[in-house]
Amino acid sequence: MSTAQPNRRRPARRAWNPDLRAIWALLILVLVLVVLSFGAGLVYVTWRHPSLGTPLTVALAGVTLLATIAIALTRR
Repeated sequence: MSTAQPNRRRPARRAWNPDLRAIWALLILVLVLVVLSFGAGLVYVTWRHPSLGTPLTVALAGVTLLATIAIALTRR
């Protein structure tokens, strides 16, 4: 009686399409620019109205917490 396992190959990984890489790079660039401009707007608003500093900080912490939880759940 043979206990040899059948030869199972891993599925080959597909190479990234160069066009798809360019699209992802542009999407990431746009996302970074949007986040930076949003951050600059929040800094400006906080500078002009210092009383909004605490609520904006708490809101940013809440968004960061929710994003961290979402990422942790997707990796599970």
